Amino acid sequence: MDNQITKYILSLMKIKGIGPAFIKKRIDILKKYQHNIDEFKRFFYDSLSEKEKERIDIERYLEDAAEILQQCLENNITLIDISNDLYPKNLLELKDPPSVLYCKGNISLLEKRIIGIIGTRKATELGKKIANKAGSFFSKDFSIVNGLVDGIDKYAILNNDRVYSNVIGVISGGLNFYTTSSKITQDLAKKTLENNGLLISESAPNQKEDAFSGSKSSRIQSGLADAIILIQSSIDGGSKYTLNSFKVLERVLGIINFNNNEEFNNNEAFSANRLIVKEGLMGLTFMCEKIDQKKVSFNNEIDTKKTKTKIKIINDKKDYDDLINTTFVKSNVNNNLLDFLEE
Repeated sequence: MDNQITKYILSLMKIKGIGPAFIKKRIDILKKYQHNIDEFKRFFYDSLSEKEKERIDIERYLEDAAEILQQCLENNITLIDISNDLYPKNLLELKDPPSVLYCKGNISLLEKRIIGIIGTRKATELGKKIANKAGSFFSKDFSIVNGLVDGIDKYAILNNDRVYSNVIGVISGGLNFYTTSSKITQDLAKKTLENNGLLISESAPNQKEDAFSGSKSSRIQSGLADAIILIQSSIDGGSKYTLNSFKVLERVLGIINFNNNEEFNNNEAFSANRLIVKEGLMGLTFMCEKIDQKKVSFNNEIDTKKTKTKIKIINDKKDYDDLINTTFVKSNVNNNLLDFLEE
């Protein structure tokens, strides 16, 4: 890790109006000035209006950045900025990738193929069962990216009070999670580290989660994942934040379809699954963009031009094999989803 350019990026992040998209576009400039602080300061001030120059203190921001780097050192946290070769290439496809990633644990998990398993926090027993089976299946050969929250996220990684192998937990608070995160996230984060997993955040180590950090961290899950599987969600569920970031990427979205089951066919908790199975990209776009259902026709009034995701309907276990081309390991087990759940 080059601490100097990381320090520059952390100092820029202190300025209101300068965000990840701004920094992504100027990363080559930051690299150019990484060994010349005077040139960096000149670039810094040239980016500001005259009014902003009067109220912004670059020296203090650089001191704050140095303090964050020290906190990371003291807490065994690795900080990977967007210029670093270790920065995940998948994330760069986002228009606003995190400028820095705070990482704790097994960083090598970022080098594996990564699957996102997502869904509602208000999971039904059926949803929990599907999530747990999917997590068990994929964790053997892939990294599973997860939000470490209640519901589908929890049951996709937890087995007999132990987290599956190869879990990447993306948390919305800082990585000193005992003081920054909810109790459920604390517990899952602890178990993730205990089983050689990885924790990631874009928040400084001691920054607490808030009402907005959850939706921000969901885009990291989207960016990291080669494919995402939607286990269970209502149309208005929080999964829409992850899917909204994911739908503009040319990747694969798997949708659990269990239409021979009464709960799947009728429970509101599966309404997003049913919508996307029926309407495809229009259904996905509808869910993500909060289109008024009373005013829209699925035939011609939903613009799907920006929705690049390929949807794969998962009717049975063999469909997992096709989720990302030939990435998945072939399996000879029963392909019926009900049989899969009962194994």
